[in-house]
Formats: sequence, structure tokens, C-alpha cells
Amino acid sequence: MTSRKFKTRTLQIIVLTQVVFVLWVVSQSKIRSKLHLLALLATLVFASLPAVSILAVGLGLFDSASLDLPHQRYIPLAVVATIVANQLPTVISSGMAAVGILLFGLASRPKPIPFEITSPKSSSSIIGTKSTLSEPMKAALAVILLTTVLLIDNFCVWVVAATYKPSQDMSNLPDPLQDNGQLVLRHFLGNVLRWTKGDIVQLRNSISVEWILVSGMGMSLIATELQASKIGRNLWSLSLRGLYTITMARAIRVISFVITVLPSQNPRCYFSHFPYPPPADWPTWLITGFIPQANGGCNDLIVSGHATVTSTLACVVTSVVGNRIFSAALWTLVAIDYMIEVYEGFHYSVDMWLGAVLVNLIWHSLAGVEQKSAQELQDTPVRTFYTIGEASKADWIKLSIPAMVAWIQVTGIIVPEDKANYSVVAFMIAVIYQISTSGFQHYTQHCLFCLLYIALGIYL
Repeated sequence: MTSRKFKTRTLQIIVLTQVVFVLWVVSQSKIRSKLHLLALLATLVFASLPAVSILAVGLGLFDSASLDLPHQRYIPLAVVATIVANQLPTVISSGMAAVGILLFGLASRPKPIPFEITSPKSSSSIIGTKSTLSEPMKAALAVILLTTVLLIDNFCVWVVAATYKPSQDMSNLPDPLQDNGQLVLRHFLGNVLRWTKGDIVQLRNSISVEWILVSGMGMSLIATELQASKIGRNLWSLSLRGLYTITMARAIRVISFVITVLPSQNPRCYFSHFPYPPPADWPTWLITGFIPQANGGCNDLIVSGHATVTSTLACVVTSVVGNRIFSAALWTLVAIDYMIEVYEGFHYSVDMWLGAVLVNLIWHSLAGVEQKSAQELQDTPVRTFYTIGEASKADWIKLSIPAMVAWIQVTGIIVPEDKANYSVVAFMIAVIYQISTSGFQHYTQHCLFCLLYIALGIYL
């Protein structure tokens, strides 16, 4: 069988599988009218087509696939694999992410650069090396800055909730603002499709867009680190651009919801999230503000913190893959996630919309952070890495410890979620100590990824 026939046959099987899935869901539904049937079919195709398209890109089933680099296949396949893993318990799926961080740490241990490459024979090589060495330090500082902004964000969520007195008055709870986007979604999903809230939440949890974006970002960083010369991107400049994007977006978010407080769509939100009445003594009041608001706040609405994180991850992943079909499919999944967020009443439609627009504007405005001439990339010494098989027991133990600690915190099986910010601060102190005493090392890089894993695991 020729390669073209194989691709065609595989694509036919994938499409057939999608059709079977759609028909199975329809057979389990109580069809009430032709309009109900047509709406259900269109919605199921719209919801499942992105995953099918991403799988097709990963398998290289399109005509342009022969020009793809390896990472343009691996990243889409990792996204599909994460969708499958999302059907497993959280302890297992988050454990898979921790194992991925560990394996990346083992596979990214750099070998020493030969002396002749770094010798004064080529001044441009020395300049390139210095630039490369300075970028990790910038990224490390950016991670610390982002973590600080997230902690401030978390505290301000409590501040606006505690100081917005109307939401704490049972006899005069404020009405939510009119959200036309939510009204349309609830009418279509509830009255036209006849789906219950449980059905919709189950759909969102089965896809878990947040974690497929985290997985895609992880694979993007791995590919950029291990295949920098082929991709033409630098791990640290890419990371720096992403970190600056989310930091700026979160800072704008904090300023926005602090200067103008909006009523929550859930009138009883305060009583389900925070202590009532607010603590009178300052120490308890401050400690309450340090508890991670992993399930969101009440009045921190414009702009959505959820949207700032997921949109940044989507920008990073789609820019690395560089495939239009993949980009359209991934952003469709992000849009579905946002629509369900609005449907459930966690955010107003404008919160999600502005979050996505703001992040994209910031991301594209920061393109200069990644600009690197072809000559600079050519002059930068090609880095080589030890294989996982060459890792010693000491390497396994040393890199496993922070990954294991991060996994324990994300799952909450030992350390409770309300203490998670203390783990974040502990990791920050450890990273700062390493940099101050030994400079930026590979182990520092590994701890930074574990720190990001904890922060994303808590706040997503």
C-alpha cells in the first residue's frame, strides 16, 4: 500500500470513528424533533472535530505533512494522548505530567561544550554563548515575578470579596449583570439540545482543555530545548515571551477587578468561598488572603484569570507547532471551554472574551523578545545532551525529589490545597538560593519547571 493510500485509508477510519461516536451519542439521546436532531448532530460534530483534526495532524495525514518536523507530529499526538488520559483519575493524570517533567529533566542534562567551540577563535560564538547563558537567568527571574504576581492576584481576590459588602447582605444580595452571551448559550444547550448541566460539565471534564494545553506546552518546551537548531527557536526566549505575556495579563487583570468591582453571577458566592463575617483581627484576615483560591473568587471577573492562563498556553503551543489546522482546532477547544465556563456562571462572557483578546495582543506585541537573526542562531554552539539511559541513580533521585513534591502538592493527597501557596513560596526560595549560590544550573531549570507545574496545577 502506497503512502498516499495509507494516509487516505487512515483518515477514512478516523472520520468513520467520529461518525460512529456521533451516532452512538444520538442513539442515547431522546430525540424530540427534527430541529433537536439537527442541532445535536451539528454540536457533536463541532465538539469532536477539533480532536479528530489534531489527531490527523499528529499522524501526518495531510498532503503537506511530508514537510513537517518531528515536533509538529509529537505535540499534536501528546494533546490527543492527554485527552485520553483525562478519562483517568486525577492522581494518575497529574502523575503522568510529573513523570514527564522528570524524564525531560533527565533528557535535558547538557553535555559540556568542547573547548574549541568556546575558544576565542570565533568572537561571535562567545557572544552567542553569553547571550544563551543570560537568557535562563532572565527566565528564572520572570518565573519569580510571575509567581509573585499570582500571589498578589490571589490576595486581591480576597480583598475585593471581603470589602464588597452588598454580597455579604443576605437580605439584599446584588443581582448579577445581564449577560447576553450566557442567555444564548443556556437557551441553546438547555432548550434546544435538551442537555442538563451535568451533561455539559461531564463534556468539559472529559476534554479538560487546561491540561491538554499544559501537556502541549510541556512538549513544546521539550522540542524547543532538544531541537533548537532545527526549529529555529530558543527555549529561554520562548519561555520569556510566554512568562512576560501571562505576567502582564495577570497584572492588568488585578488592576481591573480592583478598581471596578462587579457582582458575582452567583448571589451566594461569598458564603461558599470565604468566611462570614470577614475576620476582624488583621493576622487572620491576612492569612485568609493567602489561602489559594483554586476554585475561583467571586468578584475577580474582568478579566478572567482562567482565560489569561489558557490563552497564553494556546499561544505558545500553536506558535511552536506552526500548523494552521492544528491552531484552528486547538483554539476551537479553547472556545468550547470558555463557553462552558460562561454557561456555568463562573464568568461573564466579556471576561473570557477580553482575556483571550488581551493575551493575544500582548503575545504578538512581545514578538521582539524572540527575534534572533539566523546568523546568531548559526553562531550559537549546538548543545548536546546526555540520554536518559546515561543517567545515574543519583541523577534519578536528585531530579525525582522536586517532581515528587510537586505531584504531592498538586494532588493534595498529603498537603492540603489551602497550604499550597506555602509550597510555591518554598520552591521560590529554593530557586533563589540556588541562583545566588551557584548561578543558574540545570537543576535550577528543573525546579523552575516543577514550580510552574505546581502553580498551574493549583490555579487551573
